[in-house]
Amino acid sequence: MNIANNLKAIEEIKSDILSEVADLYKHLADYDELSDYGSVESSVATIIAMDYILARHLGISYSSLDARICDLLTMAEENSHHLELEFSDMSDLCKYIKKR
Repeated sequence: MNIANNLKAIEEIKSDILSEVADLYKHLADYDELSDYGSVESSVATIIAMDYILARHLGISYSSLDARICDLLTMAEENSHHLELEFSDMSDLCKYIKKR
């Protein structure tokens, strides 16, 4: 892969992620007024997808990224993170990722 092209792609991906995060915040500001929550779902999905693509361009495999995410989730679970205690968010997400 051409290094210059890869660096350009990384910069474009970073810019796309930041733009999408800004859009997400705009959508969330009007969240109660939205009749269709699809725009929020689309923004979150785009951010996650672009993060995976960025990782690939940085030399991180999708499976390695999934494993690292599960490691972080497990640590949060072990440290009794409040979202884990109240909603089981960390353990549920880790189980989901491991099933893929």
